[in-house]
Amino acid sequence: MVDVETEKRFALHVDDDDERQVYVWENLQSLGFQLHHAPDPDAARDMVRQNPYRLVVMQMETMGGEIYPFCSEMREIDPHAVLIALMRKFSVYVEERLFECGINDVVSGQHASARVLMKRIRAHLINTGWGLPQKTVRIGDAVFDIERREISRCGVVYALPGMLADLLKYFVDNANRVISRDELKASPLWSDSICTGPEDGGRTFDVQVSRLRRIIEADPLKPEIIASVRGIGWKLSARVLE
Repeated sequence: MVDVETEKRFALHVDDDDERQVYVWENLQSLGFQLHHAPDPDAARDMVRQNPYRLVVMQMETMGGEIYPFCSEMREIDPHAVLIALMRKFSVYVEERLFECGINDVVSGQHASARVLMKRIRAHLINTGWGLPQKTVRIGDAVFDIERREISRCGVVYALPGMLADLLKYFVDNANRVISRDELKASPLWSDSICTGPEDGGRTFDVQVSRLRRIIEADPLKPEIIASVRGIGWKLSARVLE
């Protein structure tokens, strides 16, 4: 588990539009950042010399051609910072140049919605080991956010609906121990209305385990994280936990 509540986390938003700055600030609050604003590339350069930014969100229209040297400079200052460019219009040429300069992600057009943007930012922060949310546990190459009931893996955030989040937590809490179907049926997992809503119906735990494997396993057909124990149930290997 990682607790970052006592550690200051700084984010920089470069944009000359005051209304957009307020909008981004309101959304980044949920990630626990102390957010700074810069209206132009020169101000952004001054600020990165003074603060250790874990996240820099840049409006392409504000940065202009200066975004390319700025990203290269940021990579020299901190190779692990998350750099994200926002663009009104998609451009393959611009995206290629940005990735060559070390940017982590480019969000353009319809993909720039606040909800999706925040999920993409969270995924990048988790995958780089920066800004992990509270009450998380790493399972192999995935990060399980227990409170949000989500898994982040390979830059993608997966919601765990129904009993999936509770089932995965049960496996984590009982790592390296064989868990039978009878044990699961006798546990609060099956009787808790939060876990077993009407949409779950009579689905078996086998189906739920299969769904989890499709999210966290490199090869769901050859599971290495949640292994089957023939005739009994399953076991989550403790060696994959951090």
